[in-house]
Amino acid sequence: LTEKQFKELNKFLKKNGKFLKEKDRFSIIYSPRGKENHKISNSKMDLRPRITNKKAELVLKYGKWGGNDARKEFSFPIKLKKFEEIIEFLFILGFYYGVLQVTKSYLYKYKGIEIVLVEVPKFGYYFEAEIITNQNSIKNANEKILLVCKELGLNIFSKEGFRKLLQDLNDRPGFRFNFKKEKFSDVKKRFKDYF
Repeated sequence: LTEKQFKELNKFLKKNGKFLKEKDRFSIIYSPRGKENHKISNSKMDLRPRITNKKAELVLKYGKWGGNDARKEFSFPIKLKKFEEIIEFLFILGFYYGVLQVTKSYLYKYKGIEIVLVEVPKFGYYFEAEIITNQNSIKNANEKILLVCKELGLNIFSKEGFRKLLQDLNDRPGFRFNFKKEKFSDVKKRFKDYF
């Protein structure tokens, strides 16, 4: 999305949809265990401790991913004061490398679809459109999302386009981490507003 599209869509959804919430989020997105690579992989596992509006959780998403894939998501709340301990715990399990992500998101419900408008500071904007569904209804959910996005003038990412967006996010200077070479406390200082 361009900044203009982001603002126009935000205004439209405030008027015509149901505003759900605003999220300020800091995420630590790990590469597959033991892999020092910031390139997008085909790993089905997506492990990320994150803080949203000063509330922490450990999230695991599992399954194929792309612009329109369905994945199972597990979320475990943790106390914010235990966040650094979770990072140490994951380090012991072999997770120490990956990318950092900060976003400001606006969540809406529109025609049965959760639409999230995402701003990545000093990077740009994108949107997500999701329907919580079961394995048998994925095709219908994707068709509904396509129709509503078309109505809103939004283009759905191809799998390649989605991977390019993620790779561009991963390649930003200063957003990779390696806890074998730096301390989490140093990362925390850079993103203290989220804690």
